[in-house]
Amino acid sequence: MPNSGVKYMLGDVDGAIQPAEERLRRTLEELRGAGIAAEGEVGDSDPLLAIQDEVLKFHPDQIIVVAHQDSDGAFPEKGLLEQAERDLEMPVTELVVDKAAEPHVLDVEHTQAGAGRKRGWRPSGNWPPLSARDVFGIVVAVIGTLLLGVLATKAVGDANGHDLEEGRLGGAAAATVLIATGMALLNLAHVVGLFLFQSVGYEGMWSRFLARISLLGTPVALVAAVILISI
Repeated sequence: MPNSGVKYMLGDVDGAIQPAEERLRRTLEELRGAGIAAEGEVGDSDPLLAIQDEVLKFHPDQIIVVAHQDSDGAFPEKGLLEQAERDLEMPVTELVVDKAAEPHVLDVEHTQAGAGRKRGWRPSGNWPPLSARDVFGIVVAVIGTLLLGVLATKAVGDANGHDLEEGRLGGAAAATVLIATGMALLNLAHVVGLFLFQSVGYEGMWSRFLARISLLGTPVALVAAVILISI
């Protein structure tokens, strides 16, 4: 895992592979020296994907994760236990270690199998669970999009008649329509993406990114549209 969040998001993990292979070699030596027939390989840079890949291969009874505290860990380690609890159907034990030269265990945490999937409100059994933030985001997206549509319609109706006859819109009206259209597309992406993400239990960066764009962008777009039609 690269230490930089930017490198992680860009998939620039080449520099992290050799250190990972060295840690794996030392780990296997320690385990085999203790009489454990251990096998291993360097997996995906996303720890949750790496775990899921190995679960499909070996069907383990439980999972043990060694990770640093969120304040010390690499970017992909942050919130790992919560993600594992939500996405995995088996119990996970996390050993939290420090970054000392001779690291030691600071804490041991456990999850219940699939506990995270039970969280959230579900309108019916065919819907994924939705948190309060998810429901609020959907309401903001739907109502905001409708209001922007009304404002765009008003802007077009108030536009100069000569411009409309020539198939053109004035600057303010055109800007209002563009804002309404762009925000409608973003809100649509948020709502559709929300159900796709929740259906697979994903709450990573892109889920939060779309939610923030919709929740913050919709009110800003409404204010901008109101200002434009009042010019």
